[in-house]
Amino acid sequence: MKIQIILYLKILFLILFFKELYLTPFKHKKDKYIWFLIVFVFTHFGYSFYLAFRRRLVKKRKFQPDFSKCLYKKDKMI
Repeated sequence: MKIQIILYLKILFLILFFKELYLTPFKHKKDKYIWFLIVFVFTHFGYSFYLAFRRRLVKKRKFQPDFSKCLYKKDKMI
């Protein structure tokens, strides 16, 4: 019974990680595949390494707001 729970938690953990990995924009496309293999083989240790080195490999988000679309027109809301 305990083994099944641990197995289910491990599978859930991997699914959540792979979702995060899929949605993360990397600087180089090959990095995504390498991290996939590392985490798949070394589950928890691989994820720990991923968290430690993630900042160096992921593209930084840029703040680029679009203020050209105005919500207010004089005194009335559109």
